[in-house]
Amino acid sequence: MKIFRILLAGLMLTFVFQSSVAQAVCNQSSASTADNDLWNTHGCWQAFFLWSYKAYDQRQSDWNNRGWNDACNANMEFPKHWNAAYLVTYGLQDANCCSWHGTTDYRKLGEAAGSNFHSGLYHDAGDGTSLFGGFTPHTFGADELTTYCPLYNATSANGNPGSRAGDFMHEGWHGWLHKYNWNNGSCGGHRCGTPGACTAKDACDYFYFHGVGAFAFGALYQTDGTANRFHSPNQVQVEFLCDVADYPKSWVPNSVRQAARSDADARAAARFINGPGYKCGNPRPW
Repeated sequence: MKIFRILLAGLMLTFVFQSSVAQAVCNQSSASTADNDLWNTHGCWQAFFLWSYKAYDQRQSDWNNRGWNDACNANMEFPKHWNAAYLVTYGLQDANCCSWHGTTDYRKLGEAAGSNFHSGLYHDAGDGTSLFGGFTPHTFGADELTTYCPLYNATSANGNPGSRAGDFMHEGWHGWLHKYNWNNGSCGGHRCGTPGACTAKDACDYFYFHGVGAFAFGALYQTDGTANRFHSPNQVQVEFLCDVADYPKSWVPNSVRQAARSDADARAAARFINGPGYKCGNPRPW
């Protein structure tokens, strides 16, 4: 396979879908079992969410009707967002033998600060129901990372902290592609159609396989410009979800691990052109 550098400036990696944006916030009546189980491990840690909203550059105008002033109400989007941030910050084992990548990689990818992983970005939420997230580059100011209702609604299979955090990784990786001018495809930053083994129309990526330990912790952003050392958005997301499922801290609830595993395996089966055989739980390392 060959990776093409972009030829045109102004590459748009946006996934924003205006037609499906509703006029109301997401379902705020409940939280998933995984959200509640993770929530119970910290019991609404005030110091953390006061740190988190800055680390993820969440702005009151974007979250006002989503729990900004009700940060301990686990049914609201803002608390669910920082619940996922808590998982990213503290939930991974960082096993040198076996983890795909380390907490330092995942934090820098999801958090707002500009770094080797992406330019500065801010997090908001949208009312769409057809996609999980979107990355929108801005000419002036920080880029925008939006997460949508399927990541917050308890009735959605992806309405859990692992999947929500996984989308921080996915959209953050679009930020990496944008920062370094890589073209991952013309359909919202993915390959169009259903090429190869991919069945998720217009959301297809390659899986650029690498062995465990190929990227030192903190080096996920590195590439040599070939398929030997490269990642796609879906790949980064699957690797994160499998690290949550397979190598979390001991206190991470099983419901969080299982939800992450289910999301990763479904994504692995549907979103890769070269259809990786790898699934969470398969033996590591290589």
